[in-house]
Amino acid sequence: MDFSNNRKDRRITKTQKSIKRALIELIEEKEVFQITVKELSEKADINRKTFYSHYRRNIDDIFNAIDQDIALKIMRIIEKYKVARIDEISFFIRLNAMINENIDFYRKLINASYYSFRFNATKKLLKTVFVEMFHKKSKVDKDELNLCAEYCSSGIISIYLEWFHTNSKLSLNDLAILANKIVTNGINSIENLASKSIT
Repeated sequence: MDFSNNRKDRRITKTQKSIKRALIELIEEKEVFQITVKELSEKADINRKTFYSHYRRNIDDIFNAIDQDIALKIMRIIEKYKVARIDEISFFIRLNAMINENIDFYRKLINASYYSFRFNATKKLLKTVFVEMFHKKSKVDKDELNLCAEYCSSGIISIYLEWFHTNSKLSLNDLAILANKIVTNGINSIENLASKSIT
């Protein structure tokens, strides 16, 4: 085993985490376009040369890296279902575990006005994976499947974004149960909730 490479990898990961953390702290204070590489580097306690060794062009590269990291983590969750049937509740439990690893980071990131729109990329990833997985497993028309995947992926992303944006009192576990009901039962889940509140 090459321990020097392991140490190098850990240093890279640590530096990148420090840069991302510094960016999140700064976007709580000001708009992204107001943040300079110099200011970000100082906040992360690195020099500009170190910044450019990790992110070649500008601050937007950090957001691209965050997008890729989120997409990769979701891909790893979905990979588990390539052979077996998707068990929706376990999907949400795994998604919650991913969020809980760094929930404060995700909360600050999602509540930053600049970042919210970028979750379209994550939604497209989910949609693509759903279409590819189910098209292979079933004889459903791909156009119909495409619309169903759009509905599910949009719903999953939106419900989590709304949970963060509104500082919902629901626990992540309760959110997983609710999201599972919505994805499984669609519009009927709203009717079921309404009927429970009446009784």
